[in-house]
Amino acid sequence: MGGDLGPKTSLEAALACLERHPRLTLLWVGPESALAPLLAAVDERQTPLLKRLHLVDASQVVEKSDDLMVILRQKQDSSMYLALALVADGKAHACVSGGSSAALMALSRHLIKMLPGYERPAFASHIPTRIGMCLVLDMGANLSSSGEQLYQFGQLGQALESSLQRNPQVSLKLLNIATEAGTGQDQVQAADALLRADPKLNYLGYVEPQEVFDGQTDIVVCDGYTGNILIKSGEGVSKMLAQRFNEDLQRSDLMPAQVERIMQAWQFQFDPDRLNGAFLLGLQGLVVKSHSYANSTALTYAIEATQDYVEMQVAKRLQNDITFE
Repeated sequence: MGGDLGPKTSLEAALACLERHPRLTLLWVGPESALAPLLAAVDERQTPLLKRLHLVDASQVVEKSDDLMVILRQKQDSSMYLALALVADGKAHACVSGGSSAALMALSRHLIKMLPGYERPAFASHIPTRIGMCLVLDMGANLSSSGEQLYQFGQLGQALESSLQRNPQVSLKLLNIATEAGTGQDQVQAADALLRADPKLNYLGYVEPQEVFDGQTDIVVCDGYTGNILIKSGEGVSKMLAQRFNEDLQRSDLMPAQVERIMQAWQFQFDPDRLNGAFLLGLQGLVVKSHSYANSTALTYAIEATQDYVEMQVAKRLQNDITFE
């Protein structure tokens, strides 16, 4: 339904993706009474795109205030439930949602199921660093995690990043307040011991938050509470620096065209909108969480990232890698 900004945002993102990707087909799940008028108002130039945008009626919507048991038992005709059921039934390759993270995780586990042997899924996404990109998980699916669950996130993260980079030796580190042995919470120390004991993992120990952005590892493992603070702090600092940088450039002797080129290069590397979309890792299908506050541009990037995952068959490859380890 478009998260905090409503279904109009979803429609704008969907049309932008359909325009750029002629082989793409999208299912738009939500109350027909709310969505049909928006479809009817689509500009004549974009009307042909609607042949590849199919409305799936849902009489209910998951609200942020809804109890998880109410969602599971009484909201089986909600847009989120039906969208995930389409993936579980093989009628859609993936689901993209800007709704409640807790509800999305609970319904995904209920409908799509976990990979064998894994306890909980984790939100995984890439963030920019000084020398490239870094995969962070968990980014908010689990507010707290046991040592065993953090260890499993490490397994999942290395399997995903190795598949994406086609490099089995991607580096893996565990986020902590310090790098010395014996520091951090009990569950972090327990995870450290499990990760060190697994010879299949290229685990290199602890990493501090500032070292993440310095590019000292390919993968960072943490609980969802910590990971969510890490990425949102990074986004806030990035926006602040971009604004101050732009203000300083505007006061400089540079021509407007030069300023625009510099800012475009900056935004390409650090714009949070471009990095929107977290893979709910550990499921037997592909589910991607968009920020609830995502605008149409950010949601477009999330849909396109999901399409890339589908075309690369990431979910299937990940399932095979994990199953046959």
